[in-house]
Amino acid sequence: MKTAKKIIPFIVTAVFLGGCLVGCTPSADSSKYFSAEEMAQLDTVEYTAKGTVIAYGGGFDQNDDQRMIIVRKSIELSGKEHPKMLFMASGHRDEIEDNEDFVRHYTDAGCSVKTLQPSLESKEAVIEKIGEADIIYETGGDLNALTQIWGNAGVFQEMRKAFERGAILVGVSTGAMCWAEVGYDNSSEEETIRVITDFPFIGKEAEYDYFYATGILPFCVCPHFDNIAYKHFGRKAAKLDIPSLAIDNGAAVIYHAGNYEIMVDPTTPKRKCYLYFPEKGIKKVNITDDATLAHYVDAYRRLNGYKPYDER
Repeated sequence: MKTAKKIIPFIVTAVFLGGCLVGCTPSADSSKYFSAEEMAQLDTVEYTAKGTVIAYGGGFDQNDDQRMIIVRKSIELSGKEHPKMLFMASGHRDEIEDNEDFVRHYTDAGCSVKTLQPSLESKEAVIEKIGEADIIYETGGDLNALTQIWGNAGVFQEMRKAFERGAILVGVSTGAMCWAEVGYDNSSEEETIRVITDFPFIGKEAEYDYFYATGILPFCVCPHFDNIAYKHFGRKAAKLDIPSLAIDNGAAVIYHAGNYEIMVDPTTPKRKCYLYFPEKGIKKVNITDDATLAHYVDAYRRLNGYKPYDER
């Protein structure tokens, strides 16, 4: 995989916007991409991990009502009335203070809450806190910073152990990408002039790059896909040698035991999630209403020997 190339700003703005307005997105009918025999074989793949991932691209956090959608869903999936929740902000270089709202919401909902700053705490604390948590929440921020902190502190392995035993792993933006094989983020140190999210839509920001993460989801994940600054990922995903999930703000991927579903914030009901996998001819398939295709792509990779990056 190659680092994203620099973009000529004013020309590509029109291309990105035009791509959003023309053409239709193929349906998520799995039989278009897998034969009946393949699907029967893929349905035999065994999933032993008991955990769940809630990965959302953005949104769900603009006001208290939206935040509570994620809080209630993660508590419901934990199966406990008063689950133990662990809050992390490694995407913000372990700075907890600016992220107190979600801590408060989980506390108000009946959770006992602890925080973890892996770069500032012992490896014993990392193992203990992750090992006892029912729900683990990671914020947005900088995926490059997170992967460095988690790699140095041994967090990747502990997160996979937590998932195996049944923890609910939750996160937004960087916190969504960290559960994937690879995340696509504007986190590298080199800066370039490019299309950005905010007016006037042209500016200087960090270059986009790919960063390996926990590998619980065998996908490349791109958040904020409805933002103009991330639309170019569609061209990247259509050429990658691994499958991708492109998640709009206001959409969340929920994964458990090989099964996928997409949850959408009811205040932004037009948000979507798309699947790409060039190897199987899958290019920008909308899986919002039926994510069965993601199940078959997941099983296909595992059947063909998929392992997280640091276990290869």
